[in-house]
Amino acid sequence: MIEVYTFGPISHDASGSMSRADLEFYGINHYRPSYVARIFFNDPDVNADSAAEDRATYAGKFAMLGHPTCFGGEGHCVSDEPRSRFDDRPSHPLTRAFKRVVVTDALRRCLDEPQLRITVVVSSAPDSEMPEEGPLLDLYGMQLTTFR
Repeated sequence: MIEVYTFGPISHDASGSMSRADLEFYGINHYRPSYVARIFFNDPDVNADSAAEDRATYAGKFAMLGHPTCFGGEGHCVSDEPRSRFDDRPSHPLTRAFKRVVVTDALRRCLDEPQLRITVVVSSAPDSEMPEEGPLLDLYGMQLTTFR
């Protein structure tokens, strides 16, 4: 199973003096099959067949260990509502995840362009089954952060 997602264009204020750039993904649902997400910048032609790490527009990747099947009883795989940040109990195993990908070199290659279009190609095993309806990459948001 392969899905392609495009975000943007977004404006970035990155400069050559930045020391680091991170692309952060928030609230990733991992009640999905395991997958790899490959990230490309400003490449409208990238697709499932051409998404290779040696492509000039490749920015980075992350992997998600999925949990596609629930073997527990009713309600076992329903994650808890958000709790106070002072609640030190362990979070539910299916609490949405966070991933950070360092994209400094890829962003430096895009400094000539004030707009950035981010393409994420997500691939899982061909015979993967989804536990529920929805996209393979189900997330709350994404953020590009630069450091001086």
